[in-house]
Amino acid sequence: MLIHRKRFWLLVIYLLILLPFVGYGAFQALQTKVNSPLDWVDGTFPARADYDRFREQFGNADTVIVSWKDCKLDNPDLDQFVSALRTNAVFKDNSGQWYFERVISGREIYLSLSTPAMRLNDREVHHRLDGTFIGNDHKTTCIVVNFTPAGLLKRKELVSEIQSALKTHCQVSAEECYLAGPIIDGLEIDLASKDSMDRFVLPSTLMVLLICWICLRSIRAALLVFGLSLLAQGITLALIHYSGESITALLIVLPPLIQVLAVAGGIHLVNYYFDAVKDPQITNPAAYAFQVGWLPCLLSAGTTAIGLASLLVSGLTPIRLFGGYAACGVLITTGLLLSLIPGVFTVWPLKRPAKSTNETEVIQEDRHDIWYFLTTILKRNHTVIVCLALLAMLAASLGISRISASVRIETLFSENSKILNDYGWLEDHVGSLVPIEVVLTCSPDVDLTFREQLLMVWDIERSLRKTSMVNRTISTMSFAPRFHRPENLSDELFQYQLNEALTRFKPQFMNAGYLKEIDGKHLFRITAYVSALNDVDYNACLEQIGTHVESALMNKFETIPAGVTTQQTGIMPLVHEIQRQLMQDLFKSFLFAFLIIAVVMTIVQGGLAAGLVSMVSNVFPPLMIFGLLGWLSVAVDIGSVMTASVALGIAVDDTLHYLTFFRRHLDEGHSSRESVLYAYRHCGKAMIQTSLICGLGLLVFALSSFVPTSRFAWMMAGLLMMALLGDLIVLPALLLSPLGRCFELKPETDHNH
Repeated sequence: MLIHRKRFWLLVIYLLILLPFVGYGAFQALQTKVNSPLDWVDGTFPARADYDRFREQFGNADTVIVSWKDCKLDNPDLDQFVSALRTNAVFKDNSGQWYFERVISGREIYLSLSTPAMRLNDREVHHRLDGTFIGNDHKTTCIVVNFTPAGLLKRKELVSEIQSALKTHCQVSAEECYLAGPIIDGLEIDLASKDSMDRFVLPSTLMVLLICWICLRSIRAALLVFGLSLLAQGITLALIHYSGESITALLIVLPPLIQVLAVAGGIHLVNYYFDAVKDPQITNPAAYAFQVGWLPCLLSAGTTAIGLASLLVSGLTPIRLFGGYAACGVLITTGLLLSLIPGVFTVWPLKRPAKSTNETEVIQEDRHDIWYFLTTILKRNHTVIVCLALLAMLAASLGISRISASVRIETLFSENSKILNDYGWLEDHVGSLVPIEVVLTCSPDVDLTFREQLLMVWDIERSLRKTSMVNRTISTMSFAPRFHRPENLSDELFQYQLNEALTRFKPQFMNAGYLKEIDGKHLFRITAYVSALNDVDYNACLEQIGTHVESALMNKFETIPAGVTTQQTGIMPLVHEIQRQLMQDLFKSFLFAFLIIAVVMTIVQGGLAAGLVSMVSNVFPPLMIFGLLGWLSVAVDIGSVMTASVALGIAVDDTLHYLTFFRRHLDEGHSSRESVLYAYRHCGKAMIQTSLICGLGLLVFALSSFVPTSRFAWMMAGLLMMALLGDLIVLPALLLSPLGRCFELKPETDHNH
């Protein structure tokens, strides 16, 4: 006993020494960094590689689109505002490099196309620009600011400076301006995630502490479990910082998840200790709690870690990071619980309750408690319950086939959020905001003049305008002048002069950002705009665009000329591929976790049949919740995807605790009914407490305006409740049914009786 106390105090001393480093690391990890869909995949992701190549050719598409009610073509204040963005020193770094790659003014483009040299009348200019840089009222315009990679890292400060310049030169406040674009998307995600932490972490933490106290009815035990959950959170966050990462908006649910898992394991151990304290025959309750709890705790930690680590197979970086760090956090948490809870109760044991004088009364109470009645009901109706559960799972499986994924902006924020209001105003008053880029490449050896190459661009653009989902287009031809053919000039000579004149306009096309010449190749850019908010099927949209591009070339030429290639890229196709990867990850990680956990369960339960039967209650929660999402046509987001494997791991936790006691009693020669009742009485209460504490603790985050955080919270709460239903109803019903015989002793063992 003395040796155990020394080990405990030595561990406490080490933890106290590490505490400042843990605190510092946790604080640094919580300083959220830039979030962007571009960070979710690396250069090996094909759509990302295409998009990176496009950015090298035509510049960054990390933009801010700025407009306001008086942002009109005839407003000279726009020129002062644009000049400030191009010349003010606050938009430079210390070395004098600009944070903005380009500042494009709709007013400047309009004026440049209206010059005599372009030979365009006002109607023709509007035909080219309306719906892109000019609204349908022919007056409202916008300013587009392209950020450099360095500017992207300082986007919060730069957006604030843009608003400040707008206030100075146009007398427009931050509330009166409308902002959109990838930069604003990422910034709003940052702000929403930080707001979620600031507003809900403390209420969630207090909720966990309060329910711990209510459930355990011991302030010392509640503070112990709660304190260890905070320590586990801190160590996991410090691990994130010291390994060179920090919390992104998509990792914001990691700290509360670690707290939930720590509380779940701590509640089980504390309940084992409470049971031992009530038993006068157990001389060392702390040692007994460790002996009873170490195996199910380690097994549940291992399976939960496997469920989380299954996310490492994801093709998306934030999901991989979540899975890896959460798995490490689970193992760290289990080590803290198994070492510190028995140690604390060894040093500061709870008082034993006074022994009851009426043993008959106690037995009578035991025979008529809730667990006794529940066991009786399940024994009588196990066939009906098992059949209903299997039918529900079958129906849910059909619903899962209907699941879709989305990472679009309208799925990330509530309908009344400012960012969606800004998007709505800009789409109504300026034009559609989601660009799909088509790049037409003509190699140096292509047998076409520069004019003929431009005509290809024109044909493609006209074809794209016929696409139902494309609202407007803009291309190299949007910046070309109109040429009038003299009457006395032959057609051949006119074509030659026209080609020469268009060739002289190359610098203007390049300056507009719609032509690049690289190693003799001409790269023509055609931008098709689709809505950011309407219910657009982007998959169908991309297919339509690809079909129209190909048909435009085939209509002009019987076969596409040698040396001519086309490519679709841009942020939208990349987001589309990320959505597809999201769906693949959902099924791949869940299948991987299921297979590994199933193998572990068959080994732990000592048989293939027993392991597979025990997996039914574990598959039940994610199957029911995701099946429901499928039937309700609710698109899953990146927050939802992470819950499937997490829920599978958590469900296994309670299953292993329950089956450990069931098998112990069954192996002692008791019947299935007696073993089910025994398992109920030893861990049923703890299972309800953990689900209640964890579910309500996470449910606080459901109030977040950031939809992925909110959805993760209510889905986890729902999954925990379904896991409780699976472990308290479905699993015991299976054990009491004929399927439960696979858990019984082997025939050769029975022969010895």
